[in-house]
Amino acid sequence: MSIKKILISNFRCFGNLELVFSDSNNFVYGSNGSGKTSVLEALYFCSTGRSFKSSNKDLCIKNNESAFRIQLETLSNNKICVSKGLKKPISFEIDENKATSIELFRTIPSTLLDNISFSMFAETPKYRRKIFDRCLIASDTSYNTEFFSFHRSLKQRNAALKFKRLTNIDMWSEIFINNGTLISEKRNVFFERTKNTFFEFTKNFSDKRILKKINSLDIIFKQGWPSHHSLKEALNSSRDIDQKKATTTLGPHKADIKFLINGSDIKYILSRGEQKFMSILWCLSMHRTLSDFYGVKPFLIIDDIHSELDDDFYNELVNFLPKTGNQLFFSDINNP
Repeated sequence: MSIKKILISNFRCFGNLELVFSDSNNFVYGSNGSGKTSVLEALYFCSTGRSFKSSNKDLCIKNNESAFRIQLETLSNNKICVSKGLKKPISFEIDENKATSIELFRTIPSTLLDNISFSMFAETPKYRRKIFDRCLIASDTSYNTEFFSFHRSLKQRNAALKFKRLTNIDMWSEIFINNGTLISEKRNVFFERTKNTFFEFTKNFSDKRILKKINSLDIIFKQGWPSHHSLKEALNSSRDIDQKKATTTLGPHKADIKFLINGSDIKYILSRGEQKFMSILWCLSMHRTLSDFYGVKPFLIIDDIHSELDDDFYNELVNFLPKTGNQLFFSDINNP
């Protein structure tokens, strides 16, 4: 769902600011400290209910003011409002009705690419799963239910293992297996579609160096247990190990997406700029998959897009962005 405009009041360095956006690419540029990242942060607040800069939301209130307010309007005329007073709970509204952060996200889903995301291949599997699962939560209500039910069962199964409650282990294992199998199947379908989109995007690039890097990639989804076993079989076979370690050692909570070149992880082969390019392209591929197969159009935020990209990679990326089909917001200190 495309964003039409945003009104920002007493947020970070802004007193009052109104911006109207394009439904495709929106480029925010300016010197350091000018507020370009704060605009992106305000957009992210309206999608997720939180900041990507600080866990202390009071720090987002402009100096000497008592509250901030962000109002956003979509092209479908949905109205989102996020407000926060000093030392008061944050408040969310959708079309003037109180809402939760998950309802915000399902109304206008987003993906943030910042300095951490640019290094996603050097991050933990948990971080890569988080980005992947957020897309599925935005696209599938049942996935949201199955995902949180699975993680509740994982928590309870681990507690049963820790305190040696054998009866509880069996009970929670059944829920773990049922929901874990469902979310893993949906992850695999989404992964295969995203992978196909990723390599389809290469037709839009002309730089031989970039094409060589992309065409040498092998992208693999690891489900978190041996592929020749069902989740039930894997869990049964690992029961003794789980009891010994007092934790669940196999399952969807161990899943990962690996980017390899000649069998080696790209974090050991590609430069940071090349990894950043691949990270952006992978997230764009997930968004295009959501649009083409799930009828969901999230927006993408890219903070400091030029950082660590050499001119060839940067020019290819900027020329490609209008072809992705989804609304984008990105920032840089320079006007391209």
